[in-house]
Amino acid sequence: MKAVTRSLHEWVELWFGPRPVAATPAELVRPLLTFNNATKVMWTEGDVEVLVSENQGVWLWGQTSTGQLVERENEPGVPWEPIDEDLEAFWLHHAAFEAVTSLDATRSAQELGQEAVGAIEADSQPLPCGEWRWPFLRQRMRHRGRSVVMICDDRRNESFWVVAAAPEEDELGWMDRLVARWDESDSRVD
Repeated sequence: MKAVTRSLHEWVELWFGPRPVAATPAELVRPLLTFNNATKVMWTEGDVEVLVSENQGVWLWGQTSTGQLVERENEPGVPWEPIDEDLEAFWLHHAAFEAVTSLDATRSAQELGQEAVGAIEADSQPLPCGEWRWPFLRQRMRHRGRSVVMICDDRRNESFWVVAAAPEEDELGWMDRLVARWDESDSRVD
């Protein structure tokens, strides 16, 4: 499968339609966030400026005074962990998560096996962003066409939580050939 290189603006338009040009990645993606929350009032914790909070406040993402992007559980004393992303990849990751949770065509399964996940990975490409430790210990984003796929595993068992979304139903047809049953949600029948 050929690698796809797009700008952040092109990724956002692929999922959300035409967008006004923004001066920074944050200015482009912040208005899209409805599941997670871009912090309205900037605050710092130690040398970290908090940029985004998970919608229930259980997870935070931020940037250190040296520019390193970090994440952590929102509990006192929990250390910040680095994220292997630059600012564009960081905001792409947030846009992709928003796409997975808000686009019209969706599928999800809570307990897919390695064989199904391997097939999804073989028929898709990784988004050019890193991995997060939320909502499970390992979360990664993939894509194919206009579809975006979040694959999560907790490394304690051999099953995966997979959530896929696209602007149109037919854009998820490739996944329906790979997954026998979407046991959590399926927008064709929900």
